[in-house]
Amino acid sequence: MNQQYNREAELKERFNRFIADKISGTAEDYYSRLTVEDFEDIKTALKDIHNILTYKTTIRFIEWLSDRFPYVKENYQVYLDQVLSTKPSDNGYDLIVTGDISIIAEIKCNKPINNGYKFGSQQKTGIIKDIKGLLEGKSKVKSINLTEAYKFLAIYDFGDHTLSAAQHLIKNLPADLKDTVTIYEEGQPLKLDKVYIVFIK
Repeated sequence: MNQQYNREAELKERFNRFIADKISGTAEDYYSRLTVEDFEDIKTALKDIHNILTYKTTIRFIEWLSDRFPYVKENYQVYLDQVLSTKPSDNGYDLIVTGDISIIAEIKCNKPINNGYKFGSQQKTGIIKDIKGLLEGKSKVKSINLTEAYKFLAIYDFGDHTLSAAQHLIKNLPADLKDTVTIYEEGQPLKLDKVYIVFIK
């Protein structure tokens, strides 16, 4: 006979397992120790998770650029400092490189919804907005000439799901963006009028 579903038992088990596996290393009943107010405090703290993911992915992207552009490698600390001093709420690009070369980049940490192979509608809307910002500019960013800048959309790589979702996105872009976005392939010549999707792990 099947045991009756117990919502709290499932929530407790998942929460305790996560804390034990990822944080404490000790299997205990953390769930029962916490009040509703404690859970609200945790929820508030977790709002910054997206910003943490974006920050870490941006740093990895600077490393990726450093391996391909000597100028970025020589000035690595400059661009690291740029990222460190940028508030999450800023409306500019996630990374701007100027000097011997110009690069603008947006960083996305969208995991395809439901472990599927497509981005959700809100994710897709945000990505398309960033693509347009790379191609058309942003009103609050006047410091870079778009016609001379390489454009990158760096997406955190969640595996095959991310690749398939990016391919699906490109295939279904609005007509005005067709042929403007491509997945970066190592060694390919870069064009200034394209947005290159780079997968960052």
